[in-house]
Amino acid sequence: MALLRSPLGDPAVEAAQFLRRLAFIILMIIAPLAEVVSHGALYILFPVGAVVLIIGGLLVGGEQAPRRILTACRTRVGIAAASLIVWSALSLIWTLFPGDAAARLMRTLLTAAIAWIAIASLSERAKIANIYLLPIGIALTAIATLLVILFGPDSFWMGPNPDFTLAQRCIMSMVILLWPALGALFLREHVILAALVAIIVTAATAAGFVEIALVALVVAALIYIVATRDSAQTARFVSIGLAVLFFGAPPVLALLHPFLKIDNSPVAIFSNVVVHDWPRFITGHGLAMAEHAGTIGLLPVHAPHNIIFTLWYDLGIVGVTSFVFLLATVLSAASRLPPFAAPAVLAVIVAGLVIAISGAETIQLWWVTLNSVAAIALALLVKAHPRAKRPAAPPADANSDMEDAFGLHK
Repeated sequence: MALLRSPLGDPAVEAAQFLRRLAFIILMIIAPLAEVVSHGALYILFPVGAVVLIIGGLLVGGEQAPRRILTACRTRVGIAAASLIVWSALSLIWTLFPGDAAARLMRTLLTAAIAWIAIASLSERAKIANIYLLPIGIALTAIATLLVILFGPDSFWMGPNPDFTLAQRCIMSMVILLWPALGALFLREHVILAALVAIIVTAATAAGFVEIALVALVVAALIYIVATRDSAQTARFVSIGLAVLFFGAPPVLALLHPFLKIDNSPVAIFSNVVVHDWPRFITGHGLAMAEHAGTIGLLPVHAPHNIIFTLWYDLGIVGVTSFVFLLATVLSAASRLPPFAAPAVLAVIVAGLVIAISGAETIQLWWVTLNSVAAIALALLVKAHPRAKRPAAPPADANSDMEDAFGLHK
């Protein structure tokens, strides 16, 4: 049968490989780089890249995708995510902004579903050339961001809301996507290249002086380093810390309320809501209320926008419990990944949480889309394999049999 094999290979396999390479170029290089010049490019490039990736999966191995999706839904992570989604959907009944809340929930779920299907469509083993695309994209984005910050127009990094400036978005993207990029380089033992990429991203982040991003970068770096030694212990430590932070914030602020100056500071507003509106912290006010309550006078204009306040105000203790349980299950699952992937996954999670807890506008669709790109990049890293010493090359006439034995012809 080997004599009947076309010298050009299987057209379906070659088409699938081409589409996957194209999709990864769109997602890992073009998408982050386009944020230097456009606010909306990510919204277009992500679904295009993900759909191309899904089509490539349908050509070869696509029959496995439904099984993988169903299997993921039955895991603890899937159950935790479902509980948060169900409670968020139920809160549409009592929110004062059901239209906006429903639209936001649908956009979030659609974006996450596209990323989930794209990940399920990936091949079992990642091609080495594909895992190098993200480091290239991050390095180019960091260089472009640094150049525009130093020599470009002020509009790139100045604006009425820093969460909407191009500089902020570029820097946030690099802080999130840096870790799967470093994981890919460390996987292939390119330590010097990894150090160069990290230095360039750090320089761009420092030049933009986005304080939240700088803190997230430092904390994520510490988590990455510690997780390389013991990812399971690191995940447990982070889970306990997050649980204490999310559940402890309201009682601590209630105790500190007499000592807080009643002004328009976010901390004082959070404390005042805890003391005077605590019964609503059982069910929450409903999805999207923290975002829009200021427009109808329920919250002051300077109310906090961090994820802790948003979850407590919108979804109450039920939503907070579901979210913390989801984080704990994701962190636990990440700690059980291969040693070359677990530190990168933990660093991405921690970097994102530091940014969200610090008060950035992480309820935007842009943030969900960015994290979907990061999820695909991490999945690609997980499916890669460490460098192995190759055995001595066999005689020329044995090459074909060796390829068949190891399944290299796909």
